[in-house]
Amino acid sequence: MALANPLGIAAFADLFKVQDVEFVQSFMQQSSMTGGGERRYADRAPALLKAKITTIPMLNAEAEGIMALINSRAGGLKSALLYNYRLPFPASDPGGTIIGATVPTVNVITDRLHISFSGFPAGYEIPLGTWFGIVFGTSRYYLGQFAEARTANPVTGSVASVEIFPPLPASIASGAEVSVSKPSAKFKLVPNSAFPASQGGLHSTIEFSAEQTYGA
Repeated sequence: MALANPLGIAAFADLFKVQDVEFVQSFMQQSSMTGGGERRYADRAPALLKAKITTIPMLNAEAEGIMALINSRAGGLKSALLYNYRLPFPASDPGGTIIGATVPTVNVITDRLHISFSGFPAGYEIPLGTWFGIVFGTSRYYLGQFAEARTANPVTGSVASVEIFPPLPASIASGAEVSVSKPSAKFKLVPNSAFPASQGGLHSTIEFSAEQTYGA
C-alpha cells in the first residue's frame, strides 16, 4: 500500500519522541529606507513556519526505521503533517480531554487577522499562544495562534472576535472547522537536513529541519 502524501499525524509526527523542537515563524519581507531615514518593511509572501526536530536517543534499529520513513518524503518532494510538540493542546486542556470530539468553527471574519468562533465547550479557556488549525481547499492546511487570551461564552461556547496570526488565507470562510488538538500544518523536509547521530554505540538521535507549505 502506498504511503499517504502528506503523511498524517499518526503515521509520522506521533512516532517521534522529541527532546528538542524549534517551531518559529519565518517572515518573507523586504526592507527599504525612505529619504527621511524611515525604514519600512513589506510582505513579499505569506509568513510560514520553520521547524527543527531532535529526537531522544533510541535504539539504532528504531532510528533506522524512522530514517526510512523520513527518506520516503524524497527530500522536499513529498510532505508530512507536523504540529508544535511544545504545545500540542491548549495549556488549559493539556491532554485535549475537555475539547474531546467537539469541533468548533470559524464564525465572523472581521478581517484576516480578527475572527470569532462558535462551538467551543461552554466556558472553554483559550490561553494566549494557543495553536489552532484549519484544513481548507480539501488539502491545504492553515496553522495559527491566538494573539489574545479568550474564554468561550459559558452558555453558547462562542468566542468573541480575537486577533490571530498569521492572517487567514483568503479562501477560508465562515463555517470552516477548527482544531486545537495537535493542530498541524503541511511541511516539506529540507533536503539533506535529516541525519542520525550515534549515542554510545547502541543508540542514535535523529535531527531534521522542515519548512511549511500551503501547497496542495
